Amino acid sequence: MAFLGLAAGGSLPILGIWFLAAGIGIACVETAQHAVVATRAPAVVRGSAFGLLAGIQSLGNFIASALAGLIWTVISAEAAFIYAAACMLAALLVYLRPDQPPPKRPDDA
Repeated sequence: MAFLGLAAGGSLPILGIWFLAAGIGIACVETAQHAVVATRAPAVVRGSAFGLLAGIQSLGNFIASALAGLIWTVISAEAAFIYAAACMLAALLVYLRPDQPPPKRPDDA
């Protein structure tokens, strides 16, 4: 919703509210991603799992920023925010899919 609000434009205070909402949403998602790694990765590889998550996030951020910048330049700023909203919706659909229970693992205390 926040990215669609940014695409719609408006006054500076309204854009500030949408920007704040987008930041809160991203903070929640990134916290959830770290919680999944912390709870599902075995202790012996947990550090590597966090490193892999950081690498994937960095690559995704680079690709998404490059595509959004290209869309912004070639089409419009509104189209770039609509692209971002569509990506967020796709991610939400992936997160909402029925999940498999975490695999059984030996005590990793």
